[in-house]
Amino acid sequence: MKRIFLGAMAFVALLFSSCEKNESSSTTQDLIGIWQVESVSLEGLSVPLPLDDCSKKTTFVFTQTQATFYDFEKDAARNLCKYDIEGGPYVVKGNLIYDVEERESFPFSISGNTLTLTKKEEGVSLVMKFKKITQAQLDALLASANKAGGNNNGSGNNNGGGNNSNEGGNNNTGKTIANLDGIWQIVSVTENEVIEQFDNCEKKASIKISGNQILYYDFEQKPVGCISEIKVKNFTVSSDTTIEVERKRHFISIVGDNLTMTTVSNAIRKVVVYKRITQAQLDALLR
Repeated sequence: MKRIFLGAMAFVALLFSSCEKNESSSTTQDLIGIWQVESVSLEGLSVPLPLDDCSKKTTFVFTQTQATFYDFEKDAARNLCKYDIEGGPYVVKGNLIYDVEERESFPFSISGNTLTLTKKEEGVSLVMKFKKITQAQLDALLASANKAGGNNNGSGNNNGGGNNSNEGGNNNTGKTIANLDGIWQIVSVTENEVIEQFDNCEKKASIKISGNQILYYDFEQKPVGCISEIKVKNFTVSSDTTIEVERKRHFISIVGDNLTMTTVSNAIRKVVVYKRITQAQLDALLR
């Protein structure tokens, strides 16, 4: 994907460097949603650039003030799709998406369920067309990552509800693990019985678990307000109540709508408690 989207990557980097508050117009409401790539072409040419099955999963998610970019590409060595995530605030004025720091703008247009973005680079215009999809379809795309084959185009009904297996063949089975999928907002963090204090931005920190992947939404206080950073990590299932994230064992407990993750490392026992929230609540945190 990165080889095809060299101009697009420059576009994304500039878009996500915006540091001013959103100055939205009526078109911002049309932009809000989830958009999966359909085609990429050079302006003036009718034949689009070739996209493999993994590149076709590339997706933008726009909320009122935040943009998240899921960049899929093929891992040929393992015959699977993988993706990177970038995210940050954006500014819209009329039909232009602005990079405030660089004083550049990027035209966009929406017709029905099709979004068109244009990026001009060294005299050449790259035209990217996206189709609007649902949250369930995005969940299916994310759940299909790191899974051999990589032919899911997001049109199926898999909503990431825990049916994706990891590369080692461990399915998310068992009562606790089966209930792990979902969106969880942080409640408390305790290290060796000492409770950490959060500011108003840090209280928004959340995780989204689907299949064998965790999206981490971390929030930091900036002069313009709370700014989110998104990271993705894979995990493997060790038992019905244990997962491993980056070779660190996490002991899992779910009681009602509360998730507790406990880790022990270098004589530090860390207990993180989350509460289950909805997609709408996560979207509100990201605004």
